[in-house]
Amino acid sequence: MMIEEVRHLNRGYVASSVRLADGVVTALGWAVAQAQGHWDGVNLSAATVRILHDSSILEEARAHGLQLTGAQLRTARHLVPGPVVICTPDLKSVAEAEEIRQATAIVVVGAHPGLKAWVGAFRPERLAGAAIPVPDRVVDDPEVWAAMETFTDLINSGTGLTHPCDRSLVTDGLLELHRTGHPFDPDELMAAAFKLNWRGTAAWDLRVLATELNAEQLNADN
Repeated sequence: MMIEEVRHLNRGYVASSVRLADGVVTALGWAVAQAQGHWDGVNLSAATVRILHDSSILEEARAHGLQLTGAQLRTARHLVPGPVVICTPDLKSVAEAEEIRQATAIVVVGAHPGLKAWVGAFRPERLAGAAIPVPDRVVDDPEVWAAMETFTDLINSGTGLTHPCDRSLVTDGLLELHRTGHPFDPDELMAAAFKLNWRGTAAWDLRVLATELNAEQLNADN
């Protein structure tokens, strides 16, 4: 059964239409505000640091005690409790960031439509740039949503889809949706998993599985 701690994080994003350096500045301002004005409570991803390494902004941030993290935020050992700034991530990286226990807020710089599962689930604040369009409902088909609720009730929150029994259960459920005329969008499933409080990497694993099953179904139909 999914019994993950419900986390009430503030989230924001700067769209990829904004010049990257300007986006980082905007995100830093938001993050510092989330940290009550304390630079030493803000964490930067390594990608963000690389963008700013020749910038006086980074020098100022370091002078105020800004914490720097490794490329893999989820496994970094020296994170401090506070906002996390992530630059130009893919969807898997954002899913991993959702598992950072020290994070009190998450802001993404260079956000793009490929992150719509995250945006659709959490509705982060748009800080700058064009909005990423997402549907009003996380999952359009009520049968698919009901299946997600069932999966959430049955699978182990500690292992997600890594346990063979849980993976088999979800696979069978998704195949049954196909058989009964209820196709599913992998991004919608991932957004639903986020919404239902799945771990970030478990939500990503579900998207991967759904993508594989859709490809198999397409091949079978041809």
